[in-house]
Amino acid sequence: MKILSINISEPKKIVFNGKELITSIYKKPIEGPIEVTDVGLIGDRQADMKVHGGYDKAIYAYSYKHYQTWSEEMNQEYNEFGLVGENLTIDDFDERKIYIGDELKIGNCLFQISQPRIPCYKIGIKMNSRDFPKKFSQSGLLGSYLRVLEPGKISKNDEVEYIRKEKQSLSVYEVAEILFRDINNIDKMKQALDLKYLTEEIKERFRERLMKLGDFGSL
Repeated sequence: MKILSINISEPKKIVFNGKELITSIYKKPIEGPIEVTDVGLIGDRQADMKVHGGYDKAIYAYSYKHYQTWSEEMNQEYNEFGLVGENLTIDDFDERKIYIGDELKIGNCLFQISQPRIPCYKIGIKMNSRDFPKKFSQSGLLGSYLRVLEPGKISKNDEVEYIRKEKQSLSVYEVAEILFRDINNIDKMKQALDLKYLTEEIKERFRERLMKLGDFGSL
């Protein structure tokens, strides 16, 4: 795997349906190395820290291979990096092969897979489609947030190297599936709750759902 683009943005104001919003989803590629801290890339700031950013979601990575999927699905050619607001556009970042807790080395930094992206309505604004947030979540092609275990610097064209594969984990795709499609799979949700490195945000979603389904064993 290789980084094709590193994308950042400051929060910006946009007008949607006559209302002013602040978003950081319109990320643009940068040239040269960039410094990575334990809460993200220098020069990149999130507009809403309740749903983006922080230690568990410091950096968002997405696969360039998915651009072709969305080009076909949306009948539009997508080739500009930062398509879905990702920080790292990686050539082939396959959610089915990437597991919660896996550790990746890029440049002199060490990262850990923490959770799939949870799309909000702003991605629909970015893609100019009210239907896109649902299409995106149902696809399972959500990319992944990364924790920064060792800060440093990364650059465009850096290789993405596996340092450690987490054993007996769930893939990013599997977690996305029980979040948005297989939503009543009690056994799989309980399995997710046992994952050491899955974010508390996602675990809380599963606890709430299990409670609604009448299963209190993991609460």
